[in-house]
Amino acid sequence: MESERILQRAEEMLNRVDAQSRLAARASKRQVRTARQRLTRVILFSVALAVAAIAWGLAVAPLGVTGVIIVAMLFLFGALGLLAFPRGTGGAASDLPKTALSMLPISTEEWLASQRKALPAPAQKLVDGIGLKLETLSDQLRALDEKEPAALEIRRLLADELPELVQGYQRVPVAMRKQGLDGLVPDRQLIEGLGVVDSELQRMSVQLASGDLHKLATQGRYLELKYQGELEG
Repeated sequence: MESERILQRAEEMLNRVDAQSRLAARASKRQVRTARQRLTRVILFSVALAVAAIAWGLAVAPLGVTGVIIVAMLFLFGALGLLAFPRGTGGAASDLPKTALSMLPISTEEWLASQRKALPAPAQKLVDGIGLKLETLSDQLRALDEKEPAALEIRRLLADELPELVQGYQRVPVAMRKQGLDGLVPDRQLIEGLGVVDSELQRMSVQLASGDLHKLATQGRYLELKYQGELEG
């Protein structure tokens, strides 16, 4: 019926708006966190510079006007450098295996968000969807024991398979990403692989919600994206 189709379209539109709102909220939180990190580094730099200046004045010689000017210039350029060229906020993929399980979804989301701009547009949309699922999964993992087989399954997907998928794609020369070699097209394989990750996260979330940890641990699908090795071979 026409009324049912209208209701369905309205529901789909509301879901899209809700998803976009959640994505915007996550991006805003990352921006606030980045600003705090920058400010913290400037404060620490200022304290270290002040301590060094005082120690020099006490142990070597008074700073004098020239010394004060030099310290002020060091502070100015140092603070500007820290603000203009901050460290990456997404962390490193190599840090993910060492991250506590309860923090792993958030750390993975932040790392994935830092890689987003280097991915093709269809993959960026999948990354956005994965980010929302990681947000949900983060709340669900707080009560899960690290030693559970289900926890190992989740850690393998988030800390190993997903980063390797993205990094493997990035290692492919840009000129080969769309055309590929011998029928292997990295752009397409990246999108398919992210689709698998997206489906797996949905499955994991549903099974965690139902409490079926055994099923979660034994029914995992594994990413079998070997295009990088085949392209390099």
